[in-house]
Amino acid sequence: MSRPAEPKLPPPREAEYMFDDWTIKVTKSHIMGSQCEVQGGCDESLEPEKRCNLCRYEHILRLPSLPDMVFADNSLKISHKGGGSITFNALDALKCVNVHEENLQVAHAEAWKEARSNCEFAQKVVKPYDWTYTTDFRGALDGNLLAEKSSERIDLDKLRVREEIKFYDEVFLYEDELDDNGSTRCVVKVRVMPSGFFVVFRHYLRVDQVIVRVNDTRLYSPKGASYILRETSSREAPISKLRVDASVYKDADVVWQHLPLVTETVDKLVVV
Repeated sequence: MSRPAEPKLPPPREAEYMFDDWTIKVTKSHIMGSQCEVQGGCDESLEPEKRCNLCRYEHILRLPSLPDMVFADNSLKISHKGGGSITFNALDALKCVNVHEENLQVAHAEAWKEARSNCEFAQKVVKPYDWTYTTDFRGALDGNLLAEKSSERIDLDKLRVREEIKFYDEVFLYEDELDDNGSTRCVVKVRVMPSGFFVVFRHYLRVDQVIVRVNDTRLYSPKGASYILRETSSREAPISKLRVDASVYKDADVVWQHLPLVTETVDKLVVV
């Protein structure tokens, strides 16, 4: 006997903002369900794009499991009228999770597992994949928006100057509480000011008593520019070495300033 189809959910909500020659488009929807959305299941002979979100994600990603909360239809897309775009979404972010991670994450998982020998969940987490869903995704480029080397940096001090906010949004992509033993979260924020637009794509990880990690990709395009500056950084530290209150390392918007820099990449996205 086949299970009844899940109730039809409202379509995604979209918002667009024009800034000079750029179009900023935000799409937001509900959390992806934990069961196939098609009565009787998706036909496995179908192309992934024609399957429901869950079956499409499972087929494309091939991860042993998915985060508890995945916003499959959420996205931020920035397009230039001359062609080309950069997009942030959950599927592309999860594609960058290491399916065969055997170094850092597993080493930390072992320490975490030993400290929780009586915890059933802890006995399951050490697998041949990054169970923290850490991603080094930097945005999906399309068309003639191409990356080139650059030494030009984003002026963060300038961005701290109070300006009118013309447009702002926060888009959640995925999140998992690691069975109440930490948090892994992927979110992208965008704000538009008279002087330019600024984007922060962030993956935040906290494994209690073990590690805090923040992977950030920042984008900035000043008014009148046909390029976007892009900076990507990875910061992390063992919790035992963080001399801050727990409220600090549980706040991704604050703790990154207390974490040592591990890697950094700087480039410029140019319309060609």
